[in-house]
Amino acid sequence: MILLKNTIARSLDLILNIQIVNKSESIDNLLTRLAGRQEIIIISWVNAHTLIVALKNSDLAASLLRSTILLRDGVGISVLFRLLGKDAGINLNGTDGIPKILRLYAGKRVALLGSREPFLSKAAEAVEKLGCRVALRMDGFQEPEVYARQLLTNEVDVIVLGMGVPKQHEVALFLTNKLVRPILILNGGAILDFMADRFPRAPKLWRRLRLEWLFRLRQEPRRLWQRYTVEGALFLFYTAVIIYTQKYKRGNTGLTVR
Repeated sequence: MILLKNTIARSLDLILNIQIVNKSESIDNLLTRLAGRQEIIIISWVNAHTLIVALKNSDLAASLLRSTILLRDGVGISVLFRLLGKDAGINLNGTDGIPKILRLYAGKRVALLGSREPFLSKAAEAVEKLGCRVALRMDGFQEPEVYARQLLTNEVDVIVLGMGVPKQHEVALFLTNKLVRPILILNGGAILDFMADRFPRAPKLWRRLRLEWLFRLRQEPRRLWQRYTVEGALFLFYTAVIIYTQKYKRGNTGLTVR
């Protein structure tokens, strides 16, 4: 029971720290507000998969909470927000959001850390077409210390991490303790593979119907079946528990989740 309470408390911490972006506010407005901050800025995205992994991995949850901005990604988190009676805002997934951010950083030096060749080089070409200069690219299978050493000798303005959960968040946190100049770090998941056209995006109709997850499952069934079946069931379970706990708490029963 105590373990479940701690898990629910962890999930609520993450949910309450997600930055809600409404239609009237775009990602560039968000970045403009951060532009004057002389520090390392980390932007991370939370979807159902990330939340489930974070519930089992307290280090990942702590890393996510160290992000400067947490953004919502996917229909699962949107449903959870609405069931909690909260505004879910618009969906700012990293696959669409990161290219928009990179356009705002046209002319800046970018490091791409993740994926593998030949996809990493193809992603670099796509990033340069957005106006950025790729100053460093490394595959996603190195230790954090290796990335830090290279970044200390290659000054960049933006770091795109494309390593998946939880490694990219561990690397991001490690880099914040090693780098000294202001840098924007983007925890992008499979973004480098998408930019390299390794995996096709779902057609716009599928995305409009919020079925991109089903399209991806059809494309990569062996890799994603567990995420969308076993983890999907876990997400539904935790959602039910979170909703029940919050309703019970609002009923002045004295039950708390912290």
